[in-house]
Amino acid sequence: MPEITEVLSLDYWRDHATVAAYAAAGLVLFVIFTIGTFPYDRALTSALVPLGFKVSYDGEHPAFPVGAVLDGVKLVNLEQPGGPPLLQSEALKLTPGLGTLIGRPGVGLRADLYGGRAHATVRRSGGLTTLTFDLTNIDLSRYPIPSKLGTALKGIVSGSGNFETADSTMQAQKGNVVLDARDLDLVVIRGFPGLKFSKLKGSFQIDQATLRVNALEGSGPDMTVSGSGLIHIGPTLASSMMELTLRITPTMAGRIHLAALFNFLPHPPDGRPYIFHGPLLMPAVS
Repeated sequence: MPEITEVLSLDYWRDHATVAAYAAAGLVLFVIFTIGTFPYDRALTSALVPLGFKVSYDGEHPAFPVGAVLDGVKLVNLEQPGGPPLLQSEALKLTPGLGTLIGRPGVGLRADLYGGRAHATVRRSGGLTTLTFDLTNIDLSRYPIPSKLGTALKGIVSGSGNFETADSTMQAQKGNVVLDARDLDLVVIRGFPGLKFSKLKGSFQIDQATLRVNALEGSGPDMTVSGSGLIHIGPTLASSMMELTLRITPTMAGRIHLAALFNFLPHPPDGRPYIFHGPLLMPAVS
């Protein structure tokens, strides 16, 4: 049996070139077989179910050089499987994570999404599921907001975040998200002027069933805003509650353009903070 120093020498491998070639070929074939037979759809499903989601799609075909492409993809909330999909994409490319080769399954995702791009990685390790994502230039006007909410949203958003959970309940979830929007136009009440922001940035922290708004800052032709607070996430938007402190500094043009909206506030926007509290969809303001 050769000594370890002998095995590590260049002369040893020159004398055993055939063995080295077979070993390299075997490793390559193993990688190709693992990637080629990887059950992409089942891996994605098993990774998303603990997060409370499932994926449906119309068809599947191989992707070059590795991976698979799912066509007509819809992401559905498992608590409301009959409701409208949370996300839709014409095509979603899946690739196996490097950890797959050593028994730590993971799936990489890349998709065109509402005029922009989305990249994500989902991994399972023991009972823990982790998700990291990156969004680029998502066109919010293409997102189908339910008409019953009475709101409209336009603008471009990018962002990134990470999320982990031990099961599908809110009590075992935590994560961080940063979103950066530009040219945002939000209609809060149907029939009233929209809130326009040249830029709006928010950083958020998820801790079990609480979404913490660490910082919210925006500016536009009508106003600048800054705020922070908490949103207690319920099973539905209607059952979710909020506690948000917001400071509004309108421009001269904004005082005229948004005068009707400002009349609904308990005091004029004069530097004092507004406290939004109560149901997320119909909060009280003080």
